[in-house]
Amino acid sequence: MNETSDYVLIIGSSNMDLNVYLKRFPNPGETVTGGAFKQFLGGKGANQAVASVRSGAYTIFICKVGADLFGDQMVSRLTEEGIDMSYVIKDPQESSGVAFILIDENGENMISVAPGSNFKLNAKEILSNKEVIKKSSVVVVQMEIPMKTITEIFNIASESDVIKILNPAPLKPIPLEVLEKVDIIIPNEGELYDLHSFLNPKRLTMKGTQKIIQASKVLIKLGIKNVITTLGNKGCLIYLGNKDKTIEVQAPKVKTVDTVGAGDCFIGTLASQLSNGKKIVNAAKIATVAASIAVTRKGAQDSMPFLSEIEDKIKKLNIKVD
Repeated sequence: MNETSDYVLIIGSSNMDLNVYLKRFPNPGETVTGGAFKQFLGGKGANQAVASVRSGAYTIFICKVGADLFGDQMVSRLTEEGIDMSYVIKDPQESSGVAFILIDENGENMISVAPGSNFKLNAKEILSNKEVIKKSSVVVVQMEIPMKTITEIFNIASESDVIKILNPAPLKPIPLEVLEKVDIIIPNEGELYDLHSFLNPKRLTMKGTQKIIQASKVLIKLGIKNVITTLGNKGCLIYLGNKDKTIEVQAPKVKTVDTVGAGDCFIGTLASQLSNGKKIVNAAKIATVAASIAVTRKGAQDSMPFLSEIEDKIKKLNIKVD
């Protein structure tokens, strides 16, 4: 393990992605043939870990995999990436997580996940890793693991000066005791509105950017410090709660090939840049550029850019990052 606290800790899911590329998605009950099949390593946690390590941060990943071929492949590949996998847990009773992904000719995707061992990562196992959580500089959690486990992670992380990031995906109701401990929550636009509806019965009355700001302010009132809403090819919108300030970050225009993992690329890169001392706005600018590179490639983890690629594109586009 890294002896300093300048590391990103990602706790979450690792899956085997089974991708089929089609001209269009099938309708219910319909079979669409002619697609190409590819197998990739995925899972939101693993994707974010790859994005973090490739964009320059020492990265530790805690996950639970099955004692099977897919699990072995996941651990081997992530270790080869340079991720510290010392804390991986193997479950002999459950299969590793699997995601079935359809991608159409426009790069849009439909995903179905069998979580397997991911949903068996429990609070007791998190407690046994208490020190590695408390000593991290940034901890990132998604929601492909049990809510009790997520609650334990944020309780522990709140005992020290750790930047706590929550990616509320796939979205489900989140206890207030978790939300009030979050420093940065990163939903996409749909997740932001759904999360608002879980938490506040009042209908959002604004439109466009103002609607995003309106929903973000509701989250801030619950104790969350900052909201970053990812907007696909439009970039992201940052709402800084303590400053009551909104910053829009535009995404570079690119030809999209595959959007799978783009949000994970953004989050992992953002975490790595925060760990390396960047302020939130500059970290988001770098993360947006990273995601714009990722969508031009197939696969989730394979698409994650390296720091040198991100820096080259920032320089080419003359984007100002302090």
